[in-house]
Amino acid sequence: MEFLKPFLRYWSLTLAVFVFYVFMFLAAIVDVALEVREEIRKRRAAAKPRTGPALDPNPLKEKTVAQTFSSPGQQLDPMRQWVRDHVAVVLEELGIRGQILVLEDSKHHPFIQVSDGTRLRTYRIPREAVEAGRGGDMGKIEAIKTDLRGHLAADFLGQEERRPPVTTELAREAASKASPARPAAAAAMPPAEGSP
Repeated sequence: MEFLKPFLRYWSLTLAVFVFYVFMFLAAIVDVALEVREEIRKRRAAAKPRTGPALDPNPLKEKTVAQTFSSPGQQLDPMRQWVRDHVAVVLEELGIRGQILVLEDSKHHPFIQVSDGTRLRTYRIPREAVEAGRGGDMGKIEAIKTDLRGHLAADFLGQEERRPPVTTELAREAASKASPARPAAAAAMPPAEGSP
């Protein structure tokens, strides 16, 4: 403490003045900030109110997912329009009144969302089947429609017995890549669980 006494004896007045200026500077900053805030408040109060509807930061907060289907941003490309048209025919055949939304997943397989206002169901269609159907393969078109009829009837009409058996993509690939040298062995094997 002895080494601080000579320093404080000669510089104490300077330190006091420096501390005084720091507090004075902080008080000036606070005063300016309060004046600016008050000026902004006065200008907002004097400004004319906006005409027209107020902007809603969340325009979909009162809507269900099914009510957002008819958005103007849903412009369908030809493939999705083709899928939508065929799904609409199947819905009409089954007597289901619903809305249809056709999207694509990351591998460009179309998937369909169908809603009747209370339920929302999603179905995926293999891209290859859609491409073959659009190319004129009536067998693929009928296969797509048959699968959709079964799933839609099960989900929206409660007819579970019409639901087609579930096959995975791996099972379909394995079946299509079966070697032609062993068709008799493949025919002798029982079908895998869940395959048609």
